[in-house]
Amino acid sequence: MVPATRGASPMTDPTTDRVHSELRDILANDLDLSPEHVTGSARLVDDLGLDSVAVAIGVVAIEERLGVALTEREIFESASVADLEQVIRSRLTVAGR
Repeated sequence: MVPATRGASPMTDPTTDRVHSELRDILANDLDLSPEHVTGSARLVDDLGLDSVAVAIGVVAIEERLGVALTEREIFESASVADLEQVIRSRLTVAGR
């Protein structure tokens, strides 16, 4: 088995796969966004229309499901879904999870 490396595809890195699937599930189900619009390049505010209420819900869901405490500001500063995934992954790495 080849160890996961930086930049590995979601298929080879269980943490990345979990972040990827959980974040998309949060955006689609908890925030009631259309799953086909929730792509890595989708901009959180401009494309998906996240507002302060949606971000607050997202903060709670991310902490509950992924164990990562983010601020609303960190989510608003993440331009796209992929950027937000990277922020979550970096927090998991720092925490050793």
